[in-house]
Amino acid sequence: MGMSVKIRRANQGDIEAIISVGRQTWPRTYEFAGAEYVSKGLATWWSAEAIQRTLETTTVLVADGEKAIVGTGNIDLRPEVPVIWKLYVVPEMQGAGIGSALIDELVDVAAGRPVRLEYTDGNAHAAGFYAAHGFVEVRREANDQPGWPDAVWLERAPLKR
Repeated sequence: MGMSVKIRRANQGDIEAIISVGRQTWPRTYEFAGAEYVSKGLATWWSAEAIQRTLETTTVLVADGEKAIVGTGNIDLRPEVPVIWKLYVVPEMQGAGIGSALIDELVDVAAGRPVRLEYTDGNAHAAGFYAAHGFVEVRREANDQPGWPDAVWLERAPLKR
């Protein structure tokens, strides 16, 4: 990583920066699913209210570059198997190891429990990334919206310490 990037817990002051990560990543990541899918996702999952809620109910991490937040991820420890709901790195910083650093920290937060996550079917980049990190497919879930892609659920067994 050319610049120094620190993975840390997010706080209230990071809400706008986290929204910015969503706005930078979603249109490119989900272009294949269509503009409506993108705008609905941004409105639902990347509003200030949605980010505030995730700060209150989940562990939210940010990748803090020298000048800006360049990535974010969060994990919900409430279910029996913790769930990673977000893992995004801004396009120009992808491939620099930031996503790997975020996912390693998120898995650490789960403290030896298995971890689940889902990605949108058709997102080949996500499929390869998660497979490389030891996640295996456990089920597929059809989208409520006709014509929108399925959710692919993955799980990773706890790391043997």
